[in-house]
Amino acid sequence: MHYLNVDIESYSSENLAKSGVFRYCDAEDFEILLFGYSVDGGPVQVVDLARGEKIPQEILGALTDTSVEKWAFNAAFERICLSRYLGLPTGTYLDPSSWRCTMIWSAYLGLPLSLMGVGVVLGLEKQKLSEGKDLIRYFCIPCAPTITNGGRRRNRPADAPEKWNLFVDYNKRDVEVELAIHQRLGRFPVPDAIWDEYHLDQLINDRGVLVDRQLVRSAIEMDGLSRQELVSRMQEITDLENPNSVAQVKTWLAENGLEVDSLGKKDVISALDGAPREIKEVLELRLQLAKSSIKKYQAMENVACSDDRARGMFQFYGANRTGRWCLTGDHEVPTIHGWERLDEWKGGLIASWSPVNEGVVFSHAKALCFDYAGPMYEYRSNRIAQVSTPDHKMYFKRQRWGAWSVGTVEQMATGPACIPFTGYRMVKGRPDNDALRVLVMTQADGHYAEDGSVCYNFTKQRKIERCKTLLRRAALVYTLSVYDQADRKYHRFRIANRDVPMWLRQFRSKTYGTWLFDESADIFFDELPHWDGYRPAPNSIQYSTCNKVNADMVQAFAHMSGRVASLKLRKEPPHRSSRMDNFTVSVWLTPGNCHEISKKPTISDFKGKVFCAQTQSGYFLVRRDGRVWVTGNSGRLIQAQNLKRNSIEDLAVARTLVKGGDYEAVKLLYGDVPDTLSQLVRTAFIPRRGHRFIVSDFSAIEARVLSWLAGETWRMDIFAEDGDIYCASASQMFKVPVEKHGENAHLRQKGKVSELALGYNGSVGALKAMGALDMGLAESELKLLVDAWRQSNPNIVKLWWDVDKTVIQAVKDRSTTNTHGIRFSYESGFLFITLPSGRRLAYVKPRIGTNVFGSDCVTYEGVGATKKWERIDTFGGKLVENVVQAISRDLLCYAMQQLEAAGCHIVMHIHDEVVIEAPMDMEVDEVGRIMSIVPSWAEGLMLNAAGYEAEFYMKD
Repeated sequence: MHYLNVDIESYSSENLAKSGVFRYCDAEDFEILLFGYSVDGGPVQVVDLARGEKIPQEILGALTDTSVEKWAFNAAFERICLSRYLGLPTGTYLDPSSWRCTMIWSAYLGLPLSLMGVGVVLGLEKQKLSEGKDLIRYFCIPCAPTITNGGRRRNRPADAPEKWNLFVDYNKRDVEVELAIHQRLGRFPVPDAIWDEYHLDQLINDRGVLVDRQLVRSAIEMDGLSRQELVSRMQEITDLENPNSVAQVKTWLAENGLEVDSLGKKDVISALDGAPREIKEVLELRLQLAKSSIKKYQAMENVACSDDRARGMFQFYGANRTGRWCLTGDHEVPTIHGWERLDEWKGGLIASWSPVNEGVVFSHAKALCFDYAGPMYEYRSNRIAQVSTPDHKMYFKRQRWGAWSVGTVEQMATGPACIPFTGYRMVKGRPDNDALRVLVMTQADGHYAEDGSVCYNFTKQRKIERCKTLLRRAALVYTLSVYDQADRKYHRFRIANRDVPMWLRQFRSKTYGTWLFDESADIFFDELPHWDGYRPAPNSIQYSTCNKVNADMVQAFAHMSGRVASLKLRKEPPHRSSRMDNFTVSVWLTPGNCHEISKKPTISDFKGKVFCAQTQSGYFLVRRDGRVWVTGNSGRLIQAQNLKRNSIEDLAVARTLVKGGDYEAVKLLYGDVPDTLSQLVRTAFIPRRGHRFIVSDFSAIEARVLSWLAGETWRMDIFAEDGDIYCASASQMFKVPVEKHGENAHLRQKGKVSELALGYNGSVGALKAMGALDMGLAESELKLLVDAWRQSNPNIVKLWWDVDKTVIQAVKDRSTTNTHGIRFSYESGFLFITLPSGRRLAYVKPRIGTNVFGSDCVTYEGVGATKKWERIDTFGGKLVENVVQAISRDLLCYAMQQLEAAGCHIVMHIHDEVVIEAPMDMEVDEVGRIMSIVPSWAEGLMLNAAGYEAEFYMKD
């Protein structure tokens, strides 16, 4: 036996999305129900464990035999669950070194992160069975006791034998689909070095980090006491019925002489300055009540296993799946049955969106619903109407030509934001596009007679000629009659019953279904304005209908084909009750890839149910109030990178008081209890007994890599001396000495914002997005800063243009080109960028396009075979950013491998930082020395790492 493909179905009373796989299989009632497997690509077998069958000894032996490669889609789930099945104790898991993950393989090539999504994109003959969602809900999670089910809390095979047999088939099909993926992707294997990194990632996730449960529970209890006291004080001052209500607080403030646009943190802090004493106290109370960090403590409580260690917190290639609850129930998602409200949707196939290629795929998603009380952020403009929790994940950028980033709604709200609002779906399309054009005409003006014939009646010469053309091109036999009626001449086209083809018979309802999404969008939107639509402008179409389903389908189709559409309802007044309501869909044909939100979100308090869809790609299309955009769903179980920095000087004292539950002392010493709890979240992570944390990170890693790639020697000299790059940059720009706390110190801030904003061909907009104006810089200064920085860094500027020129040449000539140690190669429909480490970045279906300035640029598509996608532009500065960040990631992986080899037990890694659970005799400087070792492929790069030791996790 050389390799084994496996897939399991399991049961646990723990919520997988909320607790993660480690806590999920830590439950006492966890069990594996079905075990599907294939040996060396042979026939798939299913072991029905729930009915008493046993896994063959040969297969059990293979699970622990490191010479046998084990494959699964999201292999971490199978590996951890099988560890429990084999009787391994909590904290001990099957060695990941012989495991491979098909989901990681898919992610490496930019494919969807769901088994069904990959199968659809690759056009596999055998697809994942769509019934699986309902079967998993029936057999794999607890059920509510009812009179009908005899009061049972769990469904077993005997309760529904037919369903169980289908479930066995579902398990078998999953293994078959994975085998087909292996066969299709065999040309582009994942390098062994990437698998080594994956195995290290798995070891770190298996190891986990210890959670101080006493601190966590005390913090949750103390937050409840604080909120009760804060609300009581607000009511005492304001006499408001609900002091958590934004509207009520704003009204009270206005009545007391203070008008505010919102009660967001920045606006409240701004209003504090000069406010009368009573109003100032209300604003301060509002700030404290708005804190939401208690959810992070609750997440720690949920994810910690029986040994108090939180596991599975870190992701590799963005592949780990978790859930995040986030939206109000009136948001809708596009399913294979049409649009469905989140509070009515039960899970299944929805239109998920990939940030890798803007691809839209109908993939399985899980329906999530939770109780929530706290602030809600509402974004509203002509392209978005989102109401979400502060922690809801979004994909956004600060300016149209800036870099995309991932963050929470709360983070997005701190500045301007552009969001994606369209995508591209792979379709095969109808081989006869003339048939689709006839269907568009039929929906608008066709009539199905009782005798089975199809008729069209026109008076306008334009429509008469168009109808003749379409019927002839579609090879449809018809008769044409001309008759006069009420001073108008009618032309009647009739297709006799015997001549009506099946595809036209099936359209008798004249209602578009989701089959439309598999047709050619270019043909559909080209034909639409000839009938029920018109062109109000060259790049737009307006479509009107009384059929709500048709309006829904046209809008969804637009957003799956690189277009954008809004939907409006025009209701008829009561005295015209005989007339039907009208729906207008306004379609923008060339929208670009983002929408710029011009207004800040409004924040209001909310208590009730919140909902979300958990997709593998992390994003999906969503609609509310007639607007459609892309929203996110999956965060991590605990997002260490989002934990608040510590600013309390006597952190250990505060931590001791909270852990001991001394609420009065915390309030007396620190005043703001919610803020104190927020700053202590990091400290809930602790080392095990007899150890301490060593926290070490790289210094200015991206700036160092950029300088090394470009050969900007003056910068490399600064890094070689471990100098201050912000001071050095300001000195280079303004030609004067700059010291952090000395001569010309005021210029350092200009050097800093320039360094942070301009390294990847950013300009004035990038400086604004980085907060230059908030720092006190005048707008008139910004262009001068851009020019000065570029003049000071000519080799970096040259790197942008060299990369731009070289990548265009590679795509244009379908060849391999090189510049600055980076290789660009066109291979079988992919653009691969080979990094100095040997790792490759993949861009799908590259070609040469024209950018907004009229110059050549490289564009690339999402997953698709029809080449009908609207192109996505990229440019030298953006590709340099991709390369620099990828190299920085490779350096961190290399450092982590060296640390593990030296006996360092990494328990967390956040951006460019590692956290080591170290024995008392391990030296901080030694950790920094190991991290500063430059790999052979990065000769000449100036690396530096430094750290500190702590009894709990904190920011030094």
